[in-house]
Amino acid sequence: MAQIAVIGMSSFGYYLAKALSEQGCEVLAIDQNEAAIDGIKAYVSKSVVADATDQRMMRELGLADMDSVVLSLGSKLESSILAAVHLRELGVNNIVAKAMTEDHAKILELLGVQRVIFPERDMGLRIAASLTGSNVVDYLPFDAELSIMGITPLEEMVGKTLAELDFRNKYGCQVLAIKVGGLNGYTVIPTPETKISDNHLLIIMGKNEELKKFNKQ
Repeated sequence: MAQIAVIGMSSFGYYLAKALSEQGCEVLAIDQNEAAIDGIKAYVSKSVVADATDQRMMRELGLADMDSVVLSLGSKLESSILAAVHLRELGVNNIVAKAMTEDHAKILELLGVQRVIFPERDMGLRIAASLTGSNVVDYLPFDAELSIMGITPLEEMVGKTLAELDFRNKYGCQVLAIKVGGLNGYTVIPTPETKISDNHLLIIMGKNEELKKFNKQ
């Protein structure tokens, strides 16, 4: 069972802590605001009113022993940066931090934070892709260069196997999975002999420059 601490019960922190608990993780929720802790305590293994910038308190809570620690301190940039410094000094192995600006992200990365996320930006990109791409159903940024996208098959794909299409070379991306019957259908792991149907949803991964082609279809 993974042990994960979520610091900051902003909307993102709250829903993340709750979702992690539902997935069977042992979650420690931390926030300075007692009302915020009251709102999450029924859904997590442990909840504590504490200041993430207090290194002594973070040590006493055993954060160094956690599998991951997530920093979600909202607009409190100074607190986020100071908390990241303390977590690094405590020897936390995996730190995930929510960033508010590009400069904030750069500072966190310089401090050694393993993963920096922009929930609002990433959701904006997902919605934009689904609204502007005629074949794009969903979009998930993976890192600065790679993304995962859900697309309906182009007309030229229907009735052909992945091998016949030479999919990887022709489209510059990899088909990870196929949902038969759309988003609510069942998932299959494709082989080169898998034939694409018009009721398929292709889950593909590729470089962002290559994936842009599907927005223009």
